[in-house]
Amino acid sequence: MRTWITDTTHDLLDHPPPGGPLTLDEIAACASITTHHLRAYYDSVDAIVTDNTDTSACPSQMGRC
Repeated sequence: MRTWITDTTHDLLDHPPPGGPLTLDEIAACASITTHHLRAYYDSVDAIVTDNTDTSACPSQMGRC
């Protein structure tokens, strides 16, 4: 699940949606999970970005949104 979330976040950061900074709600929606479920793993976008730099992204799971 963490890889799914970090890959989705990476894709969204590479192609940011209009309207301001990326939110947990947008990440959850694009990862097809609830925000509550996402918060079980991460409490902020920064935490996901930090975890994303610590793990390698799996290309087969990129581009979910």
